[in-house]
Amino acid sequence: MNTPVAPSLTSLLGFGCGRLNGGSDKATSLRLIHAALDQGIRYFDTAPPYGLGASEAVLGEALKGRQEDVTVATKAGLARPASPGLMQKARAVVKPLARWVPGLRQAVLKGMARRAPAGNFDAGFIAQSFETSLRQLQRERVDCLLLHEAQPHDTLAPLQALLDRYVANGQLGAYGSSTGEPMNQLVRFGAVSQYRCPAPGAQWTPVDPEDVLHGALRFVAPAIGPAMVRDPQLKARLASLLPAGANPASATGSLALAYALARFDRRLLISTHQPQRLATTLEQVRHITASADWQPAMSALHGAFKRAPAP
Repeated sequence: MNTPVAPSLTSLLGFGCGRLNGGSDKATSLRLIHAALDQGIRYFDTAPPYGLGASEAVLGEALKGRQEDVTVATKAGLARPASPGLMQKARAVVKPLARWVPGLRQAVLKGMARRAPAGNFDAGFIAQSFETSLRQLQRERVDCLLLHEAQPHDTLAPLQALLDRYVANGQLGAYGSSTGEPMNQLVRFGAVSQYRCPAPGAQWTPVDPEDVLHGALRFVAPAIGPAMVRDPQLKARLASLLPAGANPASATGSLALAYALARFDRRLLISTHQPQRLATTLEQVRHITASADWQPAMSALHGAFKRAPAP
């Protein structure tokens, strides 16, 4: 059995549930949540559209019967898929074909993005979304509700009274806003802000205690391989942080998380669709952050990012 992440580290990590799917992938999705719990993760971030509309229900089922004290964050503002069951079946057909048809997955994702409805922040819509989320999650209370991809033109002020009522009656712990973009594109609302991890080597702006970052695996990890190619000494230093036998070229996700944790002492979301990869990554992160050279090595990596040639 893999060693759970140390509590001090676990408190800074959360699991992003965007890849929790129903249908034929449901069993794997349930195992993902159980693996996260077994590794010490206690913060779970989901949303009505995630997993083609199945993420909240799968998370609720996975947490049912478990004894861990968890924090659940969900969102409101973007509609659930109109026909999640049909979309799951379509995904099951496209997924194997995507291995053989170049560009198919990207074309499908672009088509879905074009058909995605605009955000709706009307109080009635937000109330219905939140109440549906409670049912899907099989919970009487959600710890955090984030307005999902609000834009500068959206009128959000009338929502404060609604969300304050949810807090007062015990159905909601806190509320805020979220975006898949960097912090400067976030429309701030409430106490909690969730946004993309800054680019590798970027100057880090001071953040609020309740901020949540995501995207280290997606946006930081790809820059680590080229940095190691340019600097063999850096590669050897990063390799020394990993468990014996681990290849740093295959551990860029773990190194990206360690880099973000070193640069940012607030909540950091991670995501994967493979339970074993989650366990391996967290074990590597635990090993890296236990090293006396963790912080200095991440400073060296940061310097390598800053020296990288412009794309």
